[in-house]
Amino acid sequence: MIKLLRLLSLGLLFLFAGIGRVAAHDDDVVQGGHWAGPMHSGSWFTPERSGEGFILEVLPDGSAVAAWFTFPAAGEAGEQIWLIAAGGEVRGNRLVFDQVYRPRGGRFGAAFDQTQIENVRWGRFEFAFENCSTANFTYEGSGNYGSGTRRIQRLTSIDQVDCEGTRALAEGGGRALSGLRGRSGNWFVPGRSGEGWFIEDLPGERMLVYWFTYDPAGNMLWLTGVGQRSADNRLAVEAYVTRGTRFGAAFDASAVRQQRWGRIEFDFTSCTGAAVRYAADEAAYGSGAYTSARVTELASAPCIDGTPPLRIGGNWVEAARMPDPAQSEHAAVAYEGKLYALGGYGDNTGFKRYDPGSDSWSVLPALPGGRHHLAAFADRGAIYAVGGAPIGGGDSTSKAFRYDMARTAWEPVSELSGTYGSQAAMLNGRAYIGRSDGSLEEFDPRQRAVRNIRAPDTVERDHAQVIAFLGEIWVLGGRSPDTRTTAIYDPVSESWRAGPSFLHVRGGFAAAVVDNQILITGGEWLSGFNMSLVGMTEAYNAGATRWVAGPVLPQPVHGVAGANLNGRFYIVSGSNRAGLGTGATGRLFWWKPEVP
Repeated sequence: MIKLLRLLSLGLLFLFAGIGRVAAHDDDVVQGGHWAGPMHSGSWFTPERSGEGFILEVLPDGSAVAAWFTFPAAGEAGEQIWLIAAGGEVRGNRLVFDQVYRPRGGRFGAAFDQTQIENVRWGRFEFAFENCSTANFTYEGSGNYGSGTRRIQRLTSIDQVDCEGTRALAEGGGRALSGLRGRSGNWFVPGRSGEGWFIEDLPGERMLVYWFTYDPAGNMLWLTGVGQRSADNRLAVEAYVTRGTRFGAAFDASAVRQQRWGRIEFDFTSCTGAAVRYAADEAAYGSGAYTSARVTELASAPCIDGTPPLRIGGNWVEAARMPDPAQSEHAAVAYEGKLYALGGYGDNTGFKRYDPGSDSWSVLPALPGGRHHLAAFADRGAIYAVGGAPIGGGDSTSKAFRYDMARTAWEPVSELSGTYGSQAAMLNGRAYIGRSDGSLEEFDPRQRAVRNIRAPDTVERDHAQVIAFLGEIWVLGGRSPDTRTTAIYDPVSESWRAGPSFLHVRGGFAAAVVDNQILITGGEWLSGFNMSLVGMTEAYNAGATRWVAGPVLPQPVHGVAGANLNGRFYIVSGSNRAGLGTGATGRLFWWKPEVP
């Protein structure tokens, strides 16, 4: 282990962390170029500059955090520096950080005072990824740091966030709970903002720790260590300090040396909390203990404590009926504590909002063009209406519209190509919009760019549901013909796999995720030569092997929309006439799953 730790401090972790693997990314699956995304989380370095490197964290909102652990420029005090950046933006294959800071003012241990921390603007940098494991890095620094470009490669592979799509799976194809225990992210001590730990889960229950802090004299200090996490979620690492060289052209890899600093121990009490203890070899650092909290979580790497209980108890409750005219084959989305219903038969330009606090509806500015069988999603102060079939006049050519909530106005979204019958979901800052053939359209609202994801098989997904669950996209059911199968898209490896089939075939149903469960209800199916409604509700729990039945919907409907609103599964209107768009009920039901 000591030998491995020494290799780590010299930037050679790739010798035991799986560098050089062939990624599962397949150009035949995704068309539209390589995008920066969750697969790029981890540590990166330049082999000929072993001893310094970068940490990247792509976050669940689609932004990114980065750190550069390196050395001072010639003539500066201290032996190490570290730079930190947040708010990284995806721009095609690039991650761009326009605001990079060099904190100062800290001192180690009891002398640390967060009010003395000053984040000094250092410059900017960006990463241009060629693939999952190689990139070009460009920086523009202040003072003697200048600017430059380097070719870098992956140093670490994060467990369960693997380019190859290596995932712990339960029987049936869903993610196993053993793969949902990761603690990767940035950790800090409340009240000590300005220093902290970056932690990476590595394969085989190993964990890599970076501690970004200061020495007793106020110089920047970074420590590294790797250890084995025990079954009771404890981790002990021998921490090393790396020194001996300078930044930029003055960097000399042969001069880099490492020295044991001491020992750091973590006792992870939950996915977001840990007790931390340290004991340094030098008396100037001494020993101490902290209670730490996790600040960031990696995209597509959710963490679940324990075994989530199966929640299928409780009953359906009826809420306020929507204003006439009622809607079916419409879309619905929850955003910031409110529920929105858009378009459909009965009210093709309708745009209504439900407030659960007052149990009341309000009517909002109409859609620019009438639509039925449309999809919807929400992002950063906007509601998007996508696809559907034009009906009832207005703008019949635009494929999608965006409602700006601040301006209370609609505008067309020319980048999207539309859909019919299938729905949409947001994941990692991007929308995934289902199509009838089972393919997806991936849309990044920030860069207003689109990619196409080919269907995994020949199963038709007309009237399917698309939801985001445990860092992946699930495409559920559908018809032509009716199916109860699911297909799961992993955005890390950009690959598909089959998921667990539910109990009853159905299309045109409602779905949402509540408390680490997928919930579905309603819809219709072909029974002989007739269409029949489905009243059965089903639930799939995180880590489960199969779907289970929940409470029957009070009034079976199809062409129905659903959403998770404040921890409740809401069912919005729909038609009570199988095979027809008429018969919209306008009724609103909710169910808050409870442990039986």
